Amino acid sequence: MEVWLIWLIATAILIIIELISGMVASFCLAIGCLAAMIVSALQIGMEIQLTAFAIATVLSFIFIAPVVKKWQNGKNEKSKTLSGSNMDALIGRVVDVTQDIPCNGLGRIRIDGDNWQARSLSNETIAAGSKVKVVSYESIIIEVEKVN
Repeated sequence: MEVWLIWLIATAILIIIELISGMVASFCLAIGCLAAMIVSALQIGMEIQLTAFAIATVLSFIFIAPVVKKWQNGKNEKSKTLSGSNMDALIGRVVDVTQDIPCNGLGRIRIDGDNWQARSLSNETIAAGSKVKVVSYESIIIEVEKVN
């Protein structure tokens, strides 16, 4: 079997590992294998192939890994802000009060057909039928502020 083909197979395996696991290290190693494959295709000795592998891997860890990590982190942060999950998705919503929220007490609000216990953060009574904005939550109690 040709040596360049072995480098190509190693590159493919490392890229598959990268796609499955999201580890930047396997991507950097794949770049090293690709460099070694190119040197091997030029029919240069094994010592130079290993040197090309080592140099390309180290350079990809230095220059490419930070860019990929930054891109991955930015993508994750963007998806978190665009699509809050669970209770976080309720924050910022403007909803109707269905049962009076007394000062220092609990009332009820309706969000997408679900009825939730609510507490006023401003310590004022909020009448049923008023609009409130969901500010935060504590356990299963929604904390709201009156909307003017």
